[in-house]
Amino acid sequence: MLTDLLQNIYSRIAQLGKAIQELKNSLDALNKNIEQKITNLTLKLQEFSTEIKITQTKHIDTVKEIGAVTTKELIKIQEGLGLDAITNLINKLEEIVKISGGVLNQDTVNLLLSEAIDSVKVLKKSVKKEV
Repeated sequence: MLTDLLQNIYSRIAQLGKAIQELKNSLDALNKNIEQKITNLTLKLQEFSTEIKITQTKHIDTVKEIGAVTTKELIKIQEGLGLDAITNLINKLEEIVKISGGVLNQDTVNLLLSEAIDSVKVLKKSVKKEV
């Protein structure tokens, strides 16, 4: 009976050892699976990071390109509409106003009219003498 009991205990210990070995194998497989998943996740994150950097750079380059093209087109439109010529014309007209303000004062106008009237009188006299 003691032998049966010992054999029973030994049998149970053997089963327990077998179950522990199976549990160890199962845990090893689980660890290996988790390790593989972590490795895959790390690789995917690296790929994703690289894609973000590439995409970010492309977006910045695209925006810069759009800005440069838009600036060129605005300059073409400005030149096509003659906005530069109008601005230059306005500046020149303002200069003429400043200059003529000094030249066309009352004394200068009176002098010019006096000279014009004298010239007309001289022309009339010369025309009468010839006729």
